[in-house]
Amino acid sequence: LVKMHPGVSREAFDAIMAAADELDFPVAGHVPADVGLNRALEVQMASIDHLDAYVEALAGHGDGFEGVNVGLFGFGVVEHADESRIPELARATREAGVWNVPTQTLLASLASEVPPEEMANWPEMRYVSPQTLESWIERKRNFQSAEGFSLDRAARYMEIRRQLIKALHDEGADLALGSDAPQWWNVPGFSARRELELMVQAGRTPIEALATGTREASRYFAQEQEWGTIAPGLVADLLLFDANPLEDIGNVWEQSGVMIRGRWISGDEVERRLNEIATQVGN
Repeated sequence: LVKMHPGVSREAFDAIMAAADELDFPVAGHVPADVGLNRALEVQMASIDHLDAYVEALAGHGDGFEGVNVGLFGFGVVEHADESRIPELARATREAGVWNVPTQTLLASLASEVPPEEMANWPEMRYVSPQTLESWIERKRNFQSAEGFSLDRAARYMEIRRQLIKALHDEGADLALGSDAPQWWNVPGFSARRELELMVQAGRTPIEALATGTREASRYFAQEQEWGTIAPGLVADLLLFDANPLEDIGNVWEQSGVMIRGRWISGDEVERRLNEIATQVGN
């Protein structure tokens, strides 16, 4: 697929989408400010990352928000968001056949009241270079010290995002797992587990959350006959846990090993390789 980034003009966006439609080639990613959610759904982007443009649409900017200080993914206009329109947007998304990859952990890491110095002690930060970690600490400090930030606003913003995720699921719109790793505070692998927990906090059941990174991901890529479920003939990529994540999604942290295309890698071997990474980055 081609990933759309912010800053693309409406004219260029329409030309890109017309060419993609002619070539039957998927375009995914961001919704440019000059475009807005309504047009992105109309031309059926393959998927939208970060719930981009949804909060903006709830705040009355569904046809674009060029020149409006919407902040990071609508954080700057959250007080204008009309939550009663969430079902309408979810229905329009389902009818358009557009997928969403919410990357809830990306925004939660910045908006949470957990101090960045405490987040720096998360276990997975061993595998991040000291320079990168310091930049992430500074990123959160800057976000929360910016004009207009408050923990109350952050709480409402995250609650609206949770409502959007739940409404999209309830409406039957498609959702896939993603954390935007290795963006700030998102260490590959570990951040996917944090994303699963946040999906459950948004009202998904553990099995529904797990499906977004397995069965639903294979549907997104139209590869259901290759991987994504456990069945004869499919690629044997499996995680084995010491406790049942269907009972508690937090049990995804209790990994005892991983099978990659039928080759078993024990928990001890995983830990040895992770220690090598920690050493390489200076931790």
